Amino acid sequence: MAVTIRTIEEADHQAVVDLLTRRWTSPMQLLDGEMVDASRLPGFIAHDGDEIVGLVTVIHRPDEWEILTLDSLSRQSGIGTLLLNAVIGAAVENGMRRVSVRTSNDNLDAFRFYQRRGFRLEKVNPGVIDEERKVKSEIPLTGEYGIPIHDEVVFARKV
Repeated sequence: MAVTIRTIEEADHQAVVDLLTRRWTSPMQLLDGEMVDASRLPGFIAHDGDEIVGLVTVIHRPDEWEILTLDSLSRQSGIGTLLLNAVIGAAVENGMRRVSVRTSNDNLDAFRFYQRRGFRLEKVNPGVIDEERKVKSEIPLTGEYGIPIHDEVVFARKV
């Protein structure tokens, strides 16, 4: 596998929409009570030849960057790490001192992934996913490993 990472370009838009729809049911993500179109965010795309094998989208804020979505289409292949490293590198180049990410309480794979890469559990927001489900009904009640989904968990890393 010869994976290359590059910034998302306008020409990638439909492919980004398709990937986000496959992985997240829609490019529209609910964040702090507002819908965010992840397909219009900056980020990085991973290619193996002509095939898209990963994607990360990032919200740029004045004091931090927040990863909204990170997808590797080939688990444990290093693609997620390459995408995360691209975000961290770009954050440093742009003078950011912090990168954060949110996930749901059932996502044990994300817990492991981010903590092994220097992120620390920062906060648990009880009931956030339950509230989001009222607006975005496609959010499942139960997630990975049969764990009921209720809470949002925030991880962050200084860069």
